[in-house]
Amino acid sequence: MGQYFKAVNTDKREYICPWCIGGGAKLWEWAANSQGSIFTLLLRKSDEGGGGDFYGYHKGCGEGGPINGPLSSIAGRWAGDRVCLVGDYDSSSLYNDARSYRNISRELVDEWNAFIEIPDRKLEYDPCSSCTPS
Repeated sequence: MGQYFKAVNTDKREYICPWCIGGGAKLWEWAANSQGSIFTLLLRKSDEGGGGDFYGYHKGCGEGGPINGPLSSIAGRWAGDRVCLVGDYDSSSLYNDARSYRNISRELVDEWNAFIEIPDRKLEYDPCSSCTPS
């Protein structure tokens, strides 16, 4: 089995379930697969965009100046917050306590896939049994 990890934001009381975004939960799986890249979007800190950025990538934008884009519910959402990948073996109980937090996996997958546009790098939302209400 091994230790499983989930991404948790203790300031916003939110988490991302690795299984809900189509990935694995072991630390190695977070590191070696597309799901680990989500932190580039969540931790992005800038109030404007440019070529290759959230508001400029694949939109015909060149370098040379800021691009104002629509507000995003995900891009930069966790910038400056206390965020961790917490394991289920951790003595803090945060892994289990996070079940009472808000799961933002669905919003993340939708915005990530619109941003990336590369089929092999897209995530797949599939709510797992531990995250869906019974």
